[in-house]
Amino acid sequence: MLGLLVALLALGLAVFALLDGWYLVRFPCAVLRARLLQPRVRDLLAEQRFPGRVLPSDLDLLLHMNNARYLREADFARTAHLTRCGVLGALRELRAHSVLAASCARHRRSMRLLEPFEVEPPELPADLQHWISYNEASSQLLRMESGLSDVTKDQ
Repeated sequence: MLGLLVALLALGLAVFALLDGWYLVRFPCAVLRARLLQPRVRDLLAEQRFPGRVLPSDLDLLLHMNNARYLREADFARTAHLTRCGVLGALRELRAHSVLAASCARHRRSMRLLEPFEVEPPELPADLQHWISYNEASSQLLRMESGLSDVTKDQ
């Protein structure tokens, strides 16, 4: 009986690790850590850093961190940032949700198992500023074409 219990526990742990059960644990942990262990930040644009480590469930077939995991880590960092700035609490009080309108990732090198990393905002290079301006112009054009040019983002 004990052998069966150990086998079921091992199977459960393997499924948890391989099927990304860490996501369901890490997300609330990121919020709690930001809320309870880190100081509040008043400036929404202040630089903040979010540490992480490459986990076994983050690896692809070549044993590098999977491309989608980089964006997931950015989600954790963004959630922690919004928590520290008080935005997440305000959204909850209003029963509102935040929506990520766009994202762009640039992969500079591969990351291996258990390698530490840090999500931090870089200086915005000219090409990224151009991309942001393009997206704003494109959105304005779409609003004009749909007759919503008089509607502001606040409404």
